[in-house]
Amino acid sequence: MNILLCSVGRRVKLVEYFKKELQKINGKVVAIDCDPTAAAIYHADIYDVVPRIDHPEYIHHLKYLCNKYEIKGVLSLIDPELPLLAHYKEEFEKEGIQIIVSDQNAVDICYNKDKTYKFLQANKIPAIPTYVEIDRVINDLMECKINFPLIIKPKNGSASLGIQKVISIEELKVIQDTLQDFIVQPFITGDEYGVDCYIDYITNKTTNIFIKRKLRMRAGETDKSISVKDLELKQIIENLIVALKPIGPIDIDCFKTINGYVISEINPRFGGGYLHAHESGQGFIKNIINNLNGKPNVNNENDYSEGTMMVKYDHFMIL
Repeated sequence: MNILLCSVGRRVKLVEYFKKELQKINGKVVAIDCDPTAAAIYHADIYDVVPRIDHPEYIHHLKYLCNKYEIKGVLSLIDPELPLLAHYKEEFEKEGIQIIVSDQNAVDICYNKDKTYKFLQANKIPAIPTYVEIDRVINDLMECKINFPLIIKPKNGSASLGIQKVISIEELKVIQDTLQDFIVQPFITGDEYGVDCYIDYITNKTTNIFIKRKLRMRAGETDKSISVKDLELKQIIENLIVALKPIGPIDIDCFKTINGYVISEINPRFGGGYLHAHESGQGFIKNIINNLNGKPNVNNENDYSEGTMMVKYDHFMIL
């Protein structure tokens, strides 16, 4: 069995995890990226430099690689590629290739932060208030429903790119005149948590829920974290999964405020902090291999220890 990982970027350790698990069954991991300096491609069994995901020949190139290397499953590690793969999911399945991504509706909800907020509201799941109209923001500021500072984000943003903090109505009006497709949210204070989940795509049941409190962030990814168990947060996550119906790996970010937990983002892919879950015995990669072999996974969501700490550090390579 061979698995194709798309847009691997700097995710060296994740590629190595796939390589290690696939070696046990004489399989290979194929890694691709549009950047020839993407470090993770050089840690796979096989790699290729491909066109950008917005290139008209990108999907054709993916199919070529899948046929060339007898690929059984395909995953992407970046948000912007998920809607594209979800769109072509059925087309790949007709050729015996499983795109491991949630369906188009779930992916669209997660990728668009305004849709994320409306989805959470509709399903009575606590969420950060999210605005797309400056007039509504100003009105709620005047009525003291929210307060400065506020955060401006791209509606379809990823990896903390394009985020701005504003502290006045004047700044808000400038944003309104200069930016398009943005959202406005109140700046949230409180502890930040990340939850790594796996939803079996044979049974559609959640098999893994790993909760960590983030101690430090860097470039939008978890840099340091500590494992925790929290029944309140776990219940919120379970309710979210039942409503959203994702499959495969999913990464959920939230904050614990004085009023309780609020969901901030949902990423239907491996999160940057998955390494902590993996080293704690939450083997999503084994789950994927089982599913690709037609085997359902057993529930493993509580099988980890509290208090373990993940600390990332820098490394390098010479090309």
